[in-house]
Amino acid sequence: YRNAIDLRILPFFKDMRLEDINTNTIQAFYNKHEGMAHSSIHQMSVILHQVFDLAVEDGHMKFNPTESKRLFMKGTKQKREALRDCDVKEIMDKLSLLEAKDRIPLAILLYTGVRRGEALGLRWENLDWKKGVIHIEQAVTFLNNQPVLGETKSDAGIRTVPFDERLMDVLRPYRQIAGFIVGDGFTPMTERTFTRAWQRIDRTIDLHGATPHTFRHTYITLAASSGIDVKTLQSIAGHSDIKMTMDRYAHKRDEKI
Repeated sequence: YRNAIDLRILPFFKDMRLEDINTNTIQAFYNKHEGMAHSSIHQMSVILHQVFDLAVEDGHMKFNPTESKRLFMKGTKQKREALRDCDVKEIMDKLSLLEAKDRIPLAILLYTGVRRGEALGLRWENLDWKKGVIHIEQAVTFLNNQPVLGETKSDAGIRTVPFDERLMDVLRPYRQIAGFIVGDGFTPMTERTFTRAWQRIDRTIDLHGATPHTFRHTYITLAASSGIDVKTLQSIAGHSDIKMTMDRYAHKRDEKI
């Protein structure tokens, strides 16, 4: 939300007077960002609706211009697909080609299904090597490139996920008592540093177009098709709503059909 306000909303509206903002102004804002994902535009519309609701409540505007039935958003629908089984196996087989600084974050995403911010917020203290579990307790977001350590996306985000033996093998040579697993140990990665690392990984091994979130979809999809019960899968995924787990993440598997 902070990024949406600083990078999109304020640059567009900052020189306007409230009484000059109308439905056409809001539509012009949506049109300006029509190349973005529909979910991103919707997120900004939620912020604007709340802002102008407060303006109306405080007597600075007569009506909320975001409530007009004439408004429409042209954002693109992004369809995230899970990787094919053969692509996942290929990436697993080629992990050893990466330098440790790149192999570690990719392995965490691949073998845990956590969100990017949760992977960057992981500390060595969160790993329970004896019980074989990882405690997800915090996440990293970015503000003007700088990492901000905070809470997980929702209360359900605070959870325990399996500590895969293959991930143990990747992490064991670099095991520390404390500190952030990804980065310099003292502070999480900046956004630009992570972006450069991802580009470097993709040049070394074929990620088949995957983003960090693609690995989350893939993990949850594979888990769902393996026969795990849905409530356990919901807990591992960190979803407060089981419908999200099944409808949005547990994709159809042609192999299973």
